[in-house]
Amino acid sequence: MAGRNRRFEIGIKTIDLVIINIAWWVSYYLRFESNILSAQSGLLDLYLKFSVLLTFLNYYYFRREGIYSSRSLTTVFQDIFSAIKANTFAFLLFIVCSYFLSGHKLSRLFILNHYLLSTFMLIMFKIYVRKLRRFRIAKECLLVGNSKQIQDYAEKISNHPELGLKIKKWIKSDEEIAAFTTKDVEEINPDTIVFADKLRIDISNLLIEVIVLPDLSHALVGYQVVDLMAGTPAIIINEPDIKSRSVIIKRAFDLILCTVGVILISPLLILIALLVKLTSKGPVLYSQVRMGLDGKEFKMYKFRSMTVGGANKETWTVKDDPRVTKIGKFIRKTSLDELPQLFNVILGDMSLVGPRPERPMYVNQFKESIPTYMLRHKMKAGITGWAQINGWRGDTSIEKRIECDLYYIKNWSISMDLWIIFMTFWKGFINKNAY
Repeated sequence: MAGRNRRFEIGIKTIDLVIINIAWWVSYYLRFESNILSAQSGLLDLYLKFSVLLTFLNYYYFRREGIYSSRSLTTVFQDIFSAIKANTFAFLLFIVCSYFLSGHKLSRLFILNHYLLSTFMLIMFKIYVRKLRRFRIAKECLLVGNSKQIQDYAEKISNHPELGLKIKKWIKSDEEIAAFTTKDVEEINPDTIVFADKLRIDISNLLIEVIVLPDLSHALVGYQVVDLMAGTPAIIINEPDIKSRSVIIKRAFDLILCTVGVILISPLLILIALLVKLTSKGPVLYSQVRMGLDGKEFKMYKFRSMTVGGANKETWTVKDDPRVTKIGKFIRKTSLDELPQLFNVILGDMSLVGPRPERPMYVNQFKESIPTYMLRHKMKAGITGWAQINGWRGDTSIEKRIECDLYYIKNWSISMDLWIIFMTFWKGFINKNAY
């Protein structure tokens, strides 16, 4: 759910800014290039510079109005009002800035055309998004509790289908609540679970969105909002506090470094591929199903380091494992077998830095014995990570690895990623626990 929410938010941001620029250049064409409202030509460079300024101003005010929050589920009318308000503030500040930044006065007719067109397009887009949420990507909610807060919440969902929420099941009798378990959640399989009473189950291994509606009956002089769900104050549990712009930066960082990296080490990749091919029968690459962000499975690629058929056996690799080839032993020890995962990063299945992905069969084992194991899937899987640079890789403590993974997710930053990459190279790729 975390990944889907972020992708949806990023998509909305991108389209909003595209709309602003489409309105800008359509207005420019009508005013200066067409035969309809033709005027002075040769102003393309000036208006290009101002379009960049306007884009930044709109982005700032859209964020300030909170229209990108996937949590704050407001009505379509509130969305439209927020969009008009943000676009108006950006427009007015732009006029002030353009007056002081340029000796050339912008066409008043052009500016008016842009404002009216951009506002109209934003309104149409917000209406479309609401319909999309309602009919295509509506979230199914499991409600647990019988307090006034959850009754009000359920009423808002029923009265406002444009919120994109549906009640899949409501557990509200005292007997049902007392008997409610994590297994019930897995059987119902909702997108979101909403509690309005004391949490009676262990939610540490749930990958779905978990929301708690606090009791505000004692807030006699008001309260500070933590988050809003359909206008109701709420707390979202076990969700990384990562903004969508940070996700974009991390993705751009991954793409640039991996693309440059693949080009630079292409001779090494070719050499390893030849050595693997010439020293044992079978394909050069080996793919294995792993579990990544939000529990989604993907194929992770490696250079083949075992005999054909040996790698398919679902067992841990041990010291002097007979399945490992001669060249395989070297590339596993030096972590060179992991290099094809750069392509997994480029494809978007993985990141350069993050929790190491595991096979589904082991995930099912570990989540039973380690209560917080599944929370590591709240972040995209990585080639290297905080656990790896702290020595917890290969045949080492799973508990310590999970502890490091959760620390990374909770404290993530771009500077932390840079530090992990630096330490990965600094400590070297040779691993005494890699067999």
